[in-house]
Amino acid sequence: MIAARRPIPSYSPAYRPTRRRTTPCDRSPAGPARSSPLPRHAAGDAGLSVIDPLAALLARAFDDDPMMAWVFPDPARRARDLRRLFAANLRHADRTGRIDVQRIDGGSEGVAIWLGPGAFPMPAWRTLLTGHALLPFGLALTSLARLRRLNAYALMQHRRTVAGPHWYLHGLAVDPERQRRGHGTALLQRGLERADRDRLPCYLETARESFLPFYERLGFRIAIPGRMTPDGPPTISMLRASRRSR
Repeated sequence: MIAARRPIPSYSPAYRPTRRRTTPCDRSPAGPARSSPLPRHAAGDAGLSVIDPLAALLARAFDDDPMMAWVFPDPARRARDLRRLFAANLRHADRTGRIDVQRIDGGSEGVAIWLGPGAFPMPAWRTLLTGHALLPFGLALTSLARLRRLNAYALMQHRRTVAGPHWYLHGLAVDPERQRRGHGTALLQRGLERADRDRLPCYLETARESFLPFYERLGFRIAIPGRMTPDGPPTISMLRASRRSR
C-alpha cells in the first residue's frame, strides 16, 4: 500500500484509552520507538478520524478471509461492508481495550485490536456509541443474516472457551504488501506481553487453518475447532495461558 521508505522503526508503544483503565497493569514497556497515541474518536467524526484508515487497512487484509468472504459474499460490496464493521470494532476497542498500531512516515502498516477484560459481549447501549447498532442498515439481507449467525456462534464458542477475565484479540492485520516479514508477530507480542503483565489469558478466533502454526508458536492452543455450517468456513477458538503465574 505504501511506496519505498525509510527502514521500519520499532513498533510504537500501545495506544492507551483515556476513558478508563481496563486492568491494573495498563502501561507499555518503554522502547526505542516514539509513542504515537491515536486521537480520540467520536462516533460522528467518521470522515475525519484516524479510525477510517485503520478500518481500510483491516478491510484490505481480511478481504480474502474465508469467514468474511462467507458473511459478505458480494466482492463488489465487501470492501465497504468490512470498513464499516472494522470501524465499529475499532471504536469499541478505543473505549474498552487497546489498539496497537505500527506507524511509519505518517501511515499505518499494521494494527492489532484488543478488547480488555469484561468488554465482550458489549451491552446494547454501547452498540449505539460504537456504531454496531447501525451496521444492519446498508447490508444485504444475506450478509445481515450471516453476520448475526456468526456473532451468535462466536459468542457461544467464546463463553465455552474462557469464562474469567481475559484479553480478546478482536483483529490483527498487516498491510498485504508487507506481510510475511515479521510485522504481525511483533504487533501480537506487544499485546501478549501486556496480558502477561496482567497475568491474564488471551483468546482469539480464526477462520484460517493455515494461521494455526503462527498462533501456536506464540503460545496459543486450539480450544474448540468449530464450523457453523457443513459447507461454511471453520471458526477455530484458541486460548493462550498467561506466562506469569499468579
